[in-house]
Amino acid sequence: MSDTILFAYPGACSRVTMSALEESGVDYELRWIDIASNGQYSAEYRATNRKSKVPALVVDGQTLTENAAILLYLHRQAPSAGLLPQFDGVFGEARGFSDLVWCGSMLHPMVRQIRAPQRWTQESQETDGIRADGLKKLAKECDHIDAQLARADWWYGDRWSIVDVYLYWVCSTAAKAGFPVQDYPAITAHAERVRTRPSFQRTLEKEIAAVESGGLGIDPASL
Repeated sequence: MSDTILFAYPGACSRVTMSALEESGVDYELRWIDIASNGQYSAEYRATNRKSKVPALVVDGQTLTENAAILLYLHRQAPSAGLLPQFDGVFGEARGFSDLVWCGSMLHPMVRQIRAPQRWTQESQETDGIRADGLKKLAKECDHIDAQLARADWWYGDRWSIVDVYLYWVCSTAAKAGFPVQDYPAITAHAERVRTRPSFQRTLEKEIAAVESGGLGIDPASL
């Protein structure tokens, strides 16, 4: 791939996309969108991504949005990187894609309910209920995730995949807002394995460097 640009924000779900690029060995340009200052709503960025969120991947002038789609694209472009297992047939690949969609369209909104319930309502008195609902729903999903990870090191058994990074992002981000991830020992152990992955470490280093350079309104310790 050539002329590849990733629009991202430290600590956001674009961390998953960046980890995939790092794992794939793709040469890419990184551009930070300052979400803390509503940079995602700027006319310049909306010209690239009208959805006003990260990540967005631009390849040879064409924009691709939504993490699941971006990650599937990267998997197909660099299959040897092992972002997803080499499933048998179209149905098998669709099952892998369904895990990415589950992370992005089901788990991710639960995290938003927990971290930013005010974005779900215009009534301030409703935020406690929205957050409680997110905590309850994510706990149910984490029961399933913890049971799966208790049987093997990684989501797909003995081999890492980008789904592992996405699950890490979901659980660790929710934990920063008070979700009791410590109640799930397999998830906690899995998080330590994810953090030792060289591609994840490179991603984190780039995020920390961006934050320490100033201007993004984030505490490096929060990463």
